[in-house]
Amino acid sequence: MQVLSASWRTDKFMRYAFISDIHANLEALEAVFADIETQNVNEVICLGDIVGYGANPNECVELISKRCAISLLGNHDAAAVDILSTQHFNIHAKIAIEWTSENLKKETRSYLEALPLKNVKPPMTLVHATPYEPNMWYYITSLEEAAFNFQFFDTQLCLVGHTHIPIIIVLDKEKELYVHQDTSIRLSTVQESRLLINIGSVGQPRDRNSKSCYGIFDSDTGEYFYRRVSYNIDKTQAKMKKIKMPEFLITRLEDGR
Repeated sequence: MQVLSASWRTDKFMRYAFISDIHANLEALEAVFADIETQNVNEVICLGDIVGYGANPNECVELISKRCAISLLGNHDAAAVDILSTQHFNIHAKIAIEWTSENLKKETRSYLEALPLKNVKPPMTLVHATPYEPNMWYYITSLEEAAFNFQFFDTQLCLVGHTHIPIIIVLDKEKELYVHQDTSIRLSTVQESRLLINIGSVGQPRDRNSKSCYGIFDSDTGEYFYRRVSYNIDKTQAKMKKIKMPEFLITRLEDGR
């Protein structure tokens, strides 16, 4: 498949911040936006799952609608507005979605209903789950699944969320696939390579690190890197307890799982 852009450079140098999987965690989202303010970012992009699990779906959607130039539809967003069935959700996620759906404001629901599944912004393809059939909400949890998905985007970079686990996967010019072992990468060091990047989760990290995770890409330097941000987990958990979310969803936040 031909690569449309062999270079990361754009006509206008931009510094992008990528957030995903906020899951109605307002404290985490506010902390991340505060950190973004220190990073000379030109544009913030949300890859979906704004709601679900947490206690502040309306507030998170309102904040993202004001701060993000692009927002995509996540599977929890889709389920909360009845675009997606919860038949394949686990019991904890189902309980959270039921509460979320019942508590969405009209304007919140309208915003979520209008979100697209995918956006191509060269040199980037943006999607919540996978570039292959993004409406099916598949996961990329292995190199084999990553290799398959490289067939379904033409840009140099593809950024995703969904698994809540940050990872950088490189397909080099020799067609060798590997996991980049650092938390940052300069495209000048992997020339003619293509990257599949999971940007991690703001509201419910699952890589055994309870700090919020988001990514930044600088189109001038060609550098992508992660940022980790502390937030008031106790306050988030107290809100979740008040609305009677499952204990598993509450305790996992402090463990980053």
